[in-house]
Amino acid sequence: MTRTHGLIGKFAFAAVIATACAAADAEIINLANGDKITAAIVSSTPESVVANTVFGQVSIPRSAIANISPDAAPAAANAADAAPVAQAPAPAQQAEPAADETAPEPKAKEPEWITEYRNFIKQNFPEDWQFRVRGGAALKETTSTNFSVNLAFDAKKEWDLNKFEFTAFYDYTSETIDDITNRTLDKYGAETKFRRDVNKASNWYYENLLSYRRDTIKGIRDQVDEALVFGYRFDFKRYDFYIDIAPGPAVRYINADDYDTKWVAMAVVSESLHWDISKLMAFEQKLYAGFNLQKPEEYSVNLGLALLMHATEVMDIALRYTYSYDAVNADSAQKSEQTLLLSFEFPFNWK
Repeated sequence: MTRTHGLIGKFAFAAVIATACAAADAEIINLANGDKITAAIVSSTPESVVANTVFGQVSIPRSAIANISPDAAPAAANAADAAPVAQAPAPAQQAEPAADETAPEPKAKEPEWITEYRNFIKQNFPEDWQFRVRGGAALKETTSTNFSVNLAFDAKKEWDLNKFEFTAFYDYTSETIDDITNRTLDKYGAETKFRRDVNKASNWYYENLLSYRRDTIKGIRDQVDEALVFGYRFDFKRYDFYIDIAPGPAVRYINADDYDTKWVAMAVVSESLHWDISKLMAFEQKLYAGFNLQKPEEYSVNLGLALLMHATEVMDIALRYTYSYDAVNADSAQKSEQTLLLSFEFPFNWK
């Protein structure tokens, strides 16, 4: 009996460490004193059980064993090894916000020189004024052949119900007659237009047109025209399109070669059209026509057409066509003139 208790004490001590054993076919040997031994059973008889432990092979009397049960730890470990590793759920991706249709489209970074150009305009030009410089070469076919260089300067200002526009121009012309006679001619002048709307809610307006010109081709030394017209704007905002039509009385002072009349009372009509075809292209048309109230056969017509293309941030390219017929002059003076001009235009705050 003493020997049996000695074996039990020995195996009780071993059981504390034997619990760390995890053989492939390990079992739990529950001893009568409450201790447990994890071991692999080698053989068993009614008298004893032979098992492999971490201390080697031992023989345990049946009287010291309460029961033997399978070890669940290895099975659980094997099941855990066989099961697919559960991966942590991927962080939920935030849904991209819906595009704001009203938000401005992102623009590519502008070249530094454009930024410097804009800063120069802001520092040196008043904000409430708009300016534009135009220039180009023209080929004219009339009763002679003319090659000319055209320069022009435009300015305008809008405030309250008022709008003021100013244009100054200069044409240097080389004329060839019958392919033989060559001469150098020029034409220059200035035009102003002051307009006042009746009120903000109305399309009615009145306008004062004043111009001065000198034209050596037509023998005009000095010519001043002034008209006071009353007009209406047909505004088709849906199509970015409008037409202004304004008739009224006018007076002309003309000092021309071989023409005795100095003052001419006239009736005129002024018409203009503007259409923004797209962000990069626009079309303009202007007409000014009138006749001598005392001699209706003496009349004048000036028609201008322009197709403007916004080539860059700082330059527009325009194809401008003009036609004029002016019989309010000497019978021998040149009456008609056509011009097709490729113009390079540089706007300053121009809208």
